[in-house]
Amino acid sequence: MDLAEIIERTEFEPVFHEKQRDCWVAFLDRELNIVSSNDAWRLLFGPAVTEVRGRRLGDVVNLAPLTSLIVSGFCFRSEPVRILGKKVLCSYVPILEGQRATGGFLSVAVARDDTGDEIWDAPDNLARSLGPLIDIIQDGLIVVNRVGIITLVNQHFADAVGTRAQDMIGKHITRAYSNSRVSRLPVVMETGKAEIGWPHLINGKDVVACRYPLFRDGKVIGALGRIMYRDVREVTLLANQINSLMGKGEHKPVPISKHCDFNYDINSIIGHSKVMAQIKETLLRIADRGSNVLIIGESGTGKELFAHSIHAASRRRYGPFIKVNCAAIPEHLLESELFGYVEGAFTGAKRGGQLGKFELAHTGTLFLDEIGDMPLAMQAKLLRVLQEKEITPLGSDTTKTFDVRVVAATNANLEQLVEEGRFRKDLYFRLNIVSLVIPPLRERAEDLYYIVKHFVDRFNDEFGLRIQGLDPEAWDALKGYGFPGNLRELRNVIESAFNVVVGPYIKREHLPDYLTQACGFPRVATSGRPLEGDYGAQVGRRPLQEIMDAVEKNLIEQAIDQAGGNKLAAAALLGISRPGLYKKIQRHGIRYPLSPKHGEFKEASHESSKYH
Repeated sequence: MDLAEIIERTEFEPVFHEKQRDCWVAFLDRELNIVSSNDAWRLLFGPAVTEVRGRRLGDVVNLAPLTSLIVSGFCFRSEPVRILGKKVLCSYVPILEGQRATGGFLSVAVARDDTGDEIWDAPDNLARSLGPLIDIIQDGLIVVNRVGIITLVNQHFADAVGTRAQDMIGKHITRAYSNSRVSRLPVVMETGKAEIGWPHLINGKDVVACRYPLFRDGKVIGALGRIMYRDVREVTLLANQINSLMGKGEHKPVPISKHCDFNYDINSIIGHSKVMAQIKETLLRIADRGSNVLIIGESGTGKELFAHSIHAASRRRYGPFIKVNCAAIPEHLLESELFGYVEGAFTGAKRGGQLGKFELAHTGTLFLDEIGDMPLAMQAKLLRVLQEKEITPLGSDTTKTFDVRVVAATNANLEQLVEEGRFRKDLYFRLNIVSLVIPPLRERAEDLYYIVKHFVDRFNDEFGLRIQGLDPEAWDALKGYGFPGNLRELRNVIESAFNVVVGPYIKREHLPDYLTQACGFPRVATSGRPLEGDYGAQVGRRPLQEIMDAVEKNLIEQAIDQAGGNKLAAAALLGISRPGLYKKIQRHGIRYPLSPKHGEFKEASHESSKYH
């Protein structure tokens, strides 16, 4: 691919010296390899270099101290450097995909003959003054020279402003961006005093910024601006996190938003397998782009966790995160839940009316779980709302606009439901702008160890135990089981084992019978002794009452399992009353349901995650 084609594909507009015949322009990949180039490099390097394409930039030319700026993704213009005795001016524009630099354009122009030596020899060169500050690449940074001209800026700052870094280079700081308060960097240069943690309006949003004067030999040579937080609410969120680390109940949380309650982020997702690494990368790429997302996955794979993570990684993370389970709300109430109602809209309506979920999620994210179970009539109304971006509460003739991103989730095959006429095709396309398919646990078995380790650590804290892990037979049982309930089922299995474990390791006999039998192991009692034909052998080894308790406990567990978790039916099977059954369940410490189809499980995370 030649340079012209790369420029066209990346929509890059040459803004520096590229029209000069003695200007070398090259496209670099993220490892600073020269992917493509024009032929002006011959003017710079002469016959000593036969080719630059395919070579690493550092092997062709030493651009220090600019190389570190290029690696950090800064955009800069006309920085002076000497190459083989020639005076050149270097410019660089990074090309980013999401928050990740994929390469950039380097422009190296030979200076005019009448250009003096002072700018190459001057000790106040800003690129040499930044030092370790360029390592703060996750913050928005901007640097101006003594007269206020922007000489360096990264895309993180440009994103906050709502423009491109190359469009800011060379402009005066007071005219570089609109819908913002006038920059105080000129004031900082005049006073020589830094301003740290000041609120500032940028692109219509309140950010928290720091401003530092840059000195060389006691003389102010410029100023650096840094966006610490792109939303002032981030400070409140950080304060709440610090309070929680200092101890629950000791500090009152600082209110952010009544509904700003996302609990997880990308770090909460366990996964070292290749498929999970790809999903995480995709999640981060789509999170900041604002389109509706459809999350598809079997029950128990943690779809809600991914919805939280999308919200947390997006620019809406300081707005509300509202959850709606479309399968749990009766059809006649779903419309009022989503769109709200006014006072007197129907019998029993709350005084003053009620805001709908769309209004509550304004500027944030609305998570529609189990979207496949939404009635057809509501699907039509939801489609109109998503198309028009406005709602009409029940009983009102006034429409209201909203700004909401919709993330939907389903464990159903929506394409099949569309073919069967049970889900609207137009709504499916409206929701499925971007899809995220979550694999079941059986398709990422290499993550099993890390998930189990997290649950063991979590339940150690919860139960006050010191379980070190699983013995080899228990691991074989887990690895041989398909986990139709996915992570939700795995969590329940580990919690069940914690209730009966004795000793430092979870053994096969501590796992639920249905799991071990599915893997071909004989059924064992919770105590670890075989059920069939073994009680007589225990005479003389265990007290009679202990043997009888084990038999009774096992029979109760079997009855509950056969009754599908129905305690009344289980009591009938045993010939006892339901209150009598509950007393025996409590006395033996039986945890139910015993069958995986009745269990309630939670999602898992890596041992180092702050999940749950």
